[in-house]
Amino acid sequence: MLSPAAQPLRRAPKQARAQQRVSRILDAAEELFVELGYDAATTNQIASRANASIGSLYEFFPNKQALAQALAERYIERLGALIEERMVNDPSWTGEQLVDSIVTALDVFWRRHPATVPLLRGSLGAPALMSAGEQLRMALVGHIETILLERRPDVDPERALLAAEMAIDLTRTLLERIQAEPTHRRPVVLRELKIAIIGYLRTAMPPPAR
Repeated sequence: MLSPAAQPLRRAPKQARAQQRVSRILDAAEELFVELGYDAATTNQIASRANASIGSLYEFFPNKQALAQALAERYIERLGALIEERMVNDPSWTGEQLVDSIVTALDVFWRRHPATVPLLRGSLGAPALMSAGEQLRMALVGHIETILLERRPDVDPERALLAAEMAIDLTRTLLERIQAEPTHRRPVVLRELKIAIIGYLRTAMPPPAR
């Protein structure tokens, strides 16, 4: 289990009203990070979108980076639920069926939580988002690595980790591209992504010689 790189909350909300306020603030941050970009979005705008005072926001979050970190932790929690629901390593599935299930689940997650993309993009260069984005990325990588090692115990763990990292980074990049596609083209491009992932894994982790 990953531990957070930093504690995003000044204090944990205990009462239901405070928990709802924090949830609204995070919802607003998610929306504005997507609409305006992380750099352009301000804490004043986030507080206004959440119908909260700026003082109320700072009561829980010391800065914008803390909001990004809290969003990453929220996503990791929800990703865990999605993993339990959709990303199951069923022994009866072929490798193709497993990839189809995982990529479909991640596509659903990306569409439900569009700020995932800015967070993960931040892990590739924006210092303010590095810890939040990398935490989310490694949660995904860790799950895929576990599945690969369960399926292929003969593979060197370092090889499995690298394959998991490449598969997640490729999926992230192409899912971001798919978001810009017209609705009628999304299934076609998503199918191409699955073909690309299957082809990469077959090359990176070929079956053992008989």
